[in-house]
Amino acid sequence: MENRSCNVSNKLPIQKALLYIAGSIVMTLLLSFGGYALYIKYKWTRLHSEHYQLTGIIQTGPEKEALKTVYLAELLNLSSDAPKNLYALDLKKAEAALLSSPLIAKAKVKRLLPNTVYIDYEVRRPIAWLADYRNTAMDREGYLFPIDPFLPPKEIPEIYLGLPPFEEEEDAFGRSGGRWRVPVANRYLTLAFDLLQTFEGSPWRDGLRIKRIDVSNAFAPSLGRREIVLFTEEEIYIKKEDREVAFTFPKILRLAPKDWNQQLQNFFALRRNMIEDYKKQLALVEEDGRFSPRIIDLRIPQLAFIENQSL
Repeated sequence: MENRSCNVSNKLPIQKALLYIAGSIVMTLLLSFGGYALYIKYKWTRLHSEHYQLTGIIQTGPEKEALKTVYLAELLNLSSDAPKNLYALDLKKAEAALLSSPLIAKAKVKRLLPNTVYIDYEVRRPIAWLADYRNTAMDREGYLFPIDPFLPPKEIPEIYLGLPPFEEEEDAFGRSGGRWRVPVANRYLTLAFDLLQTFEGSPWRDGLRIKRIDVSNAFAPSLGRREIVLFTEEEIYIKKEDREVAFTFPKILRLAPKDWNQQLQNFFALRRNMIEDYKKQLALVEEDGRFSPRIIDLRIPQLAFIENQSL
């Protein structure tokens, strides 16, 4: 009898413990569901509150207002005619929408309470026009983007690669048509960029600027057709009494793709003598002006064929 009563008394605390645990679980679930319901109601109220109606965009970046705010709003599908709640804006989708523009390299979007979108972004910096297409510039990574009407006009060189029409498939020389948001990546552009970098880094280039780099025939099947063509302009100033007179000398350089670096250095050495000769001739000229292009063919080692081209 004593053992039986002892077993009954041991069962009662266990049953109570189980009831307490079950009650705790129920209370926890009720509190959780209650809290979640309040959170959902808060989000719904916030999403439909006029207090958070989007009314402005703030933009920052390395350049002050690099792109018009109206253009950024169009990318985000925002309009004053159809006001949008700040919390209805998906930040990840907003960043993706900005990056869909070929002009924008980086973008970050944040909310500024109660009703402003903050956009920090960076536009692509053009280093050359891609002469294969109209109104198309490229950055150092080879990404293409339009300039007009988004960015101010740029005084930068042209590069001609001989690409197929825009978005066309690869040609027999491994050149694909240009595409937005896809960098140009071929040996023609690599060669053009190497040449441009070498030219710009030369200590002998003062007063001389590249107008156009044509590498379209740099890898032609025929050795006789392989060449790089540089279109350059040089300005020389001669003092005439109380004023300086400016003269422009266009030059067309023809280089061999294999030895272009050495040939370019040969041209810089030749140019120093040419400048002195120019100055002697210009001393007799009264008015400023632009001279006819001069073709300088440096493709044969140790020789330079110079030809004046009439306009």
